[in-house]
Amino acid sequence: MRAIKTGNESTFLAGLAADPALRGSERDYFDNLQDLPLARFGYRLDTASVQEQQADDGSYRVQAELTVVTQLDGFDDRPVRAPARFVFERADDGTLLLTSTHDAAWEADHGVTRQPWETERVEVINSDQVLGIFDKPSAAHGWQIVDDVADALAAIRPELPVEWDSGVVVYGLSTTEFLSSLADLPGGVPDRLDGVAFPVPISPGSQTYASTRFLLHPRMVGRRDDARRRLIRHELVHVGLGRLDDRIPTWLSEGIAEYLAARPIAPQDRLISRDAVNAAQRGITELPSDQEFNGDDSSANYGIAWFACDYIADTYGESTLWKLFNVMRAGNGTASADQDEVLRDVLGVGEADLARATGDRITSVFG
Repeated sequence: MRAIKTGNESTFLAGLAADPALRGSERDYFDNLQDLPLARFGYRLDTASVQEQQADDGSYRVQAELTVVTQLDGFDDRPVRAPARFVFERADDGTLLLTSTHDAAWEADHGVTRQPWETERVEVINSDQVLGIFDKPSAAHGWQIVDDVADALAAIRPELPVEWDSGVVVYGLSTTEFLSSLADLPGGVPDRLDGVAFPVPISPGSQTYASTRFLLHPRMVGRRDDARRRLIRHELVHVGLGRLDDRIPTWLSEGIAEYLAARPIAPQDRLISRDAVNAAQRGITELPSDQEFNGDDSSANYGIAWFACDYIADTYGESTLWKLFNVMRAGNGTASADQDEVLRDVLGVGEADLARATGDRITSVFG
């Protein structure tokens, strides 16, 4: 759209109705788009969707479905095409004035996830292959988070067996509204997650992704400590691997992320949850299942997953950990219920032996 590309706000707002709320939200949207690094942006009208209706008062209402095309330069491999429904009214002179760009019920039916820059004025920080998206309350922490992500990128990129040249987008928001809107949220409870990496499909329901981004829970935004830096490294492992860890047991996916996130920390300073230690002291006889990993025992499960991977890397070599990763994801992948044969083929031991060794390793380090 020419008004966005040329930065012409008056042209962008010219076709709007006089509603102050609409004009305010669209002005924020325009300003956000000016701050974002856009490789592509535009609207595509579905002409077949245009419907005009006359109201009882004689006014005319026009409804149309569009596709909003957005691609972040250096961060999205492909454009994202999101459906939208716009509503217009005819002015007395016959011109159409835009009265609505958002229909929550229609968007929910069409699988649309609205991005933060579509719902409020955001603070955008673009630095060193890191794009940070913050809101007004969280903006004070923006540069600290972006710097921590840049440092984490330098630490994590060389550790992953993938080519990873694109930048990363991090959201640090002051509420869980956007987090709650994400599809397939692990565990389904936003407040159980300190952070989450999430795919951005090129259109709702598509299995092709434009990118993988990550988000920090509001409680982590203001923390400038090792816990937040470790969390950022963890999420960057998921961002870097993208879809490669979709078809492996959850404990292996999360365990590798924890293993790599903790490695820059001196051994004597590494922390594990008390729940994981308690589980190890009781005796671990099986690894966390896919179905239960992000449930009520998630605190223990993350620690168990981490030390299972730590045990594999220390006992068999880190190359074996990545071999297990690759064998687990081969073909249609491996669910935790079917992993025992793969573990025996790669490690020479089954799930029960690996679980017991993991528990022993946790108690040997943490008591």
